[in-house]
Amino acid sequence: MKTMHLSLALAATLLAGAASAQEYTFKLGAAYINPNATSSDITGRMAIKPPGFPAALTKDVDSGIQLEVQPQTAFIFSIARSFGDNWEGELLLGFPPTHDVKMRMNNVRIQQLATLNPAGPFPPGVTAGTVVAAKHIASYDGKVVAKLKQFAPTAFINYRFGTSQSTWRPYVGVGVNFTHVKPEPTTAGEAFYNDGKVRTKVSDSWGLALQAGVSYHIDDKWLISASYATAQVENKIRINTDNADSVHTASYKFNPSIWMFTVGRKF
Repeated sequence: MKTMHLSLALAATLLAGAASAQEYTFKLGAAYINPNATSSDITGRMAIKPPGFPAALTKDVDSGIQLEVQPQTAFIFSIARSFGDNWEGELLLGFPPTHDVKMRMNNVRIQQLATLNPAGPFPPGVTAGTVVAAKHIASYDGKVVAKLKQFAPTAFINYRFGTSQSTWRPYVGVGVNFTHVKPEPTTAGEAFYNDGKVRTKVSDSWGLALQAGVSYHIDDKWLISASYATAQVENKIRINTDNADSVHTASYKFNPSIWMFTVGRKF
């Protein structure tokens, strides 16, 4: 509901004073989104129950376990209002894309323990439970453990080079991004814990956004545009299961690379 209110507020800002507006441009197209987002090491305690093991193992989260958000394509659209010949305000929206989230395990000790036989013999300080847990954790390296749907409306103030008569018009923009994400564990994510329902909460984020692009004006109404955008996005994530001792946290810093291609019409 908050994200809907935000979008309506941004749209109202752009549409305010429509009677005196010089020009509106509506764009429709596609975007390739590379989040460039790997979480910090997950910290806290976790409960896992490897298949065949009689009880859940509750242990500190090993260092080097991270979550990596994968690239995705998305359908996008924007509405822009001009303020004179060179300035415009633009609201960029789109259908929320769903990103795969893979587990990454960068821990040499886990990799070494995973090679041992659970029946023994074991090095000093190593138990059968330690080996079983290491094998279980290592087996999920690279697997998709969650799906992440993101809603990220972004408002820009753009400066357009050239004049209204120019065929080619490069532009640059600066603005603010709001990102809301909704995570859902996959079957693999549930199986990783095997200890009840996995619950994940992710915080919202506000941050600076930048873009640069160029528009080719086919005639006085139609144009095509290609652009690149990025934003500062930081979210905190909290994961827990039915086991009260299983709570762990991490943070994401997104530095997304967003390539967009759109077709637009001026009104």
